[in-house]
Amino acid sequence: MVRLTVITDPDTALGFRLAGIEATEVTGAGEAAERLLALLRAKGTGIVVYNEEYRSAIPEPYQTAMEQCLAPIFFAIPVARAGRITERREEYLARLLRRTIGYQLKIKR
Repeated sequence: MVRLTVITDPDTALGFRLAGIEATEVTGAGEAAERLLALLRAKGTGIVVYNEEYRSAIPEPYQTAMEQCLAPIFFAIPVARAGRITERREEYLARLLRRTIGYQLKIKR
């Protein structure tokens, strides 16, 4: 069975726990980067999910290694917090889709 590891802030960790998923809480991007790099070197984890904002604390060569790594597979997820959202929902979704599938989509209502 594939082991799932979630590294996130305390508020988001609570949401994962409510969904029945074990989550590791970190206090900031520096601590998250340390844990992510340890997981990159370790064996036994299949999937690692972490906050997108933690990428900035990871040196570029390790970001590339995480993107190319097949075991574990790293997924950066966007985490929106109340009062911090600066872009419209459509812009956010378009940016996420462009980064994920590589295409620019225009969302119309």
